[in-house]
Amino acid sequence: MPIAIQTQKITGSNSGTFTFTDTVGPFVYALNYLNWQTQPPNAQIQNIGVSLQVGSDAEADPATVIIDQTLLMDDVDPSESYTYVTVVAWIGSDDPPGLIMQNQHGIPVDQMSSQAAQKPLPTSYPPVYAVAAISGFSYTFAEDDSDFLSLGVGVGVTYPLTSRTPAVSAVATGIWTGDSAFSGTVDAAVIAMTPEGTGLGLGLAYLPNAAPVTQTIGPLPALGGASVASAAFLLQSFWPQFDPTLDPTPDISQICFGVSPTSVRLNDPDVGDVTAVSEQGLQDNDYNGSGSTVTASNALVNYLLVECS
Repeated sequence: MPIAIQTQKITGSNSGTFTFTDTVGPFVYALNYLNWQTQPPNAQIQNIGVSLQVGSDAEADPATVIIDQTLLMDDVDPSESYTYVTVVAWIGSDDPPGLIMQNQHGIPVDQMSSQAAQKPLPTSYPPVYAVAAISGFSYTFAEDDSDFLSLGVGVGVTYPLTSRTPAVSAVATGIWTGDSAFSGTVDAAVIAMTPEGTGLGLGLAYLPNAAPVTQTIGPLPALGGASVASAAFLLQSFWPQFDPTLDPTPDISQICFGVSPTSVRLNDPDVGDVTAVSEQGLQDNDYNGSGSTVTASNALVNYLLVECS
């Protein structure tokens, strides 16, 4: 099948090279997993986020996609902070029937609102499925040394009311609570499928409110009972929160969310099944200089599962 899914680890502000078996047509890239640590361990930060962009050398080899990563977090430890990034690509031609994929950047969010991407993505026909995953975000507190209570990022898809033809737009929401207001932007990977694309061997499913335990997802209808060749759990939304009654407000030492590819098992226990473990946490390893560790009282996460046969 010409659908391919690859996931790579990118440490610090570096690049990942994704090499496929043939010419890459349309593709999207999204966050699969993030694990960031600060230096010093209880940093007081004003900025947090990550930027993913297609590398400038991406056209050198038509079978290769290069993704440049920039960590936007203050006092981040670049040697100990990393993400897993997933590329979902159509291989071998430029025009997949009924499959529309695009990354949409710079969707504004703030303390009081959610917004949609300004440029709708045309779909030619009304889509059967339209989904999104997080491909980056950038938040800034209004004041420095604002402590850290909770962080939230989420994306989805909406149908633009002003569009005269079938189209979709990514919509984003965000929250970052501490001692001052925040503003920022969110990036999203959008996948839409019209009736023509339902037989392409791309399976899509949401996994809401994942728990930090081993979970098994049964066969997806789009694969028709076939063996799963590749799969990835893309971050659709996440929200960790320290106990709001803590005084003083904690700082951040580490944030970790996602499904590491090392935990994913394909066709286990049965053909078509995918088994994985979700990781989700936020902690201050030196709360108020006491040497004690404070962890998040809430840690919610939703995933977009993508599979191909």
